[in-house]
Amino acid sequence: MPPKPYTEGQLIAMMKTCGKLVEDKEETDILKEIEGLGTEATRSGIIETIKKHGYISVSKNIVSITEKGRVLCQAIEGNLLASPSMTAKWETYLRKIGNGEGSGPHFLDSISKFITKLLDDVPKQLEAKPIDASRVPPRQSKSRGSYQAVEVAPCPTCKTGTIVARKEFYGCSNYKNGCKQTFPGIFLKKKLTPTQVKLLCTSGKTNTIKGFTANNGNKFDACLSLEDGKINLVFT
Repeated sequence: MPPKPYTEGQLIAMMKTCGKLVEDKEETDILKEIEGLGTEATRSGIIETIKKHGYISVSKNIVSITEKGRVLCQAIEGNLLASPSMTAKWETYLRKIGNGEGSGPHFLDSISKFITKLLDDVPKQLEAKPIDASRVPPRQSKSRGSYQAVEVAPCPTCKTGTIVARKEFYGCSNYKNGCKQTFPGIFLKKKLTPTQVKLLCTSGKTNTIKGFTANNGNKFDACLSLEDGKINLVFT
């Protein structure tokens, strides 16, 4: 008989105790100490994300995997992405950084190499796996009338494209030709308006914006400036 399906609460509990599934004792101890995957504040959000993208469905609090989720599981099976060990390995090096035995740039470089290797290896691995994605429902395309992109200002980076307001961010219309200039739709929990992004593109600086939120939860006011394509805070 198949095992009983999990509830969302049981999934959260499993994320917290996932170290039990790791064979390496040192990694098990680390995962136990940091309480597994995510934090108390983010675990439910992680489940909401995979639900939103259609990898699981929930009915009467019972969690079921969808065909899309099944294909994803088959695709990453046997990969470090599917193992809590990855969290343990990263946490181990973060502790080295905290103890002065490692460096942030080295950590980020290792992650970059890891991602590059995945991009090289995974397509070959997928070709060798008998994965049937024919039952996965096609992604529903949004009608053109549901959202209309709005031109905001000339792109300050490539000088040829136009910064366009999209649903969740601002981006250059010339991205297909390599321009990567973007602006977040929300910065420090404050929504950026088209007028503010236009000032960044044309003047390099906004007026004072009220209501940014720092990591500690404190509110503050500041201007934004654009330097080398990146947003910086300017306190007046």
